[in-house]
Amino acid sequence: MSEYSAQDSFSKELIFSICIVTNYLTMDQEPTKQSEEFNKLVNSLPTRWEIELEFVQSLCNIQYLNHLAQNSYLNDPEFIRYLEYLNYWKDPKYSRYLVYPNCLHILELLQSEEFRTNIVNPEFMNNLMNDMVKRWQDQDSIEQPLNEIS
Repeated sequence: MSEYSAQDSFSKELIFSICIVTNYLTMDQEPTKQSEEFNKLVNSLPTRWEIELEFVQSLCNIQYLNHLAQNSYLNDPEFIRYLEYLNYWKDPKYSRYLVYPNCLHILELLQSEEFRTNIVNPEFMNNLMNDMVKRWQDQDSIEQPLNEIS
């Protein structure tokens, strides 16, 4: 069994955050003040949805993918299941919040064992980055004439 679990990681981060909040509060504060401070800090923490949104979009960062591969995350069955779970972002009710929709293409590629194996290769990584830049440039050239018409 792997040591990493997406759910466990999320839980550990939340527990860690609560410990920080708890240590932040001093015992000499009156209980209502402590409660107010605690609620303020807890409410400022990102939601699970926000964390997943940020993570899915981080998949556009090819160097980050390479880092995940080098550190064996992309070989971990639990992490792969987490990537499968994240496919819900393809649903338009969620994907409309994505600033970097190319991340959905990368998420799809990550479902392939061959891609997960190859991304650790620097040449493969560089080719993928160059392809993405070319697609962005091509997209810009398509959008530019539309802007000139307006």
